[in-house]
Amino acid sequence: MMIIRLATLEDVPQLVQMRWDFSEEESVDTAVTFEEFNQVCSEFLVKAIKSGDWYIWIAEISGSLVSHMYMQLIHKVPRLGKSPDPYYGYVTNVYTRPAFRNLGIGSEIHKAMEKWSKENEVEFLILWPSSESVKFYSKNGFSRCEEAMEKHWD
Repeated sequence: MMIIRLATLEDVPQLVQMRWDFSEEESVDTAVTFEEFNQVCSEFLVKAIKSGDWYIWIAEISGSLVSHMYMQLIHKVPRLGKSPDPYYGYVTNVYTRPAFRNLGIGSEIHKAMEKWSKENEVEFLILWPSSESVKFYSKNGFSRCEEAMEKHWD
């Protein structure tokens, strides 16, 4: 039986391992050891979960995390006629273990995130998809927008 829920501090070790696995799957070349990464990533996740600005939805099967989707709340400057604490959600770090892909788990997590976002007056969700993930996000109601701009430093 699959459970979809928000991550807690007890999930941090599995979340770190999943981030490491994702990086290895993407062939990220680094000389960092797992122990070094574990320390940095664990500290980030503990701070993120405690902050109230990061939410991590997870799919759990038999006590093991098989998929996750992170959202960071981005606070906006208040405007007249709008919510007193307006924000939008930045979706990132979406990952499903290879053996559990194409089973609809990511879509179930997204539904839970979307429901929570609507209940908590998140104005909209935004993300930067990889070319491989565009179909997944389109299927889940995301559409391309031309409003965002970005600047990179060389």
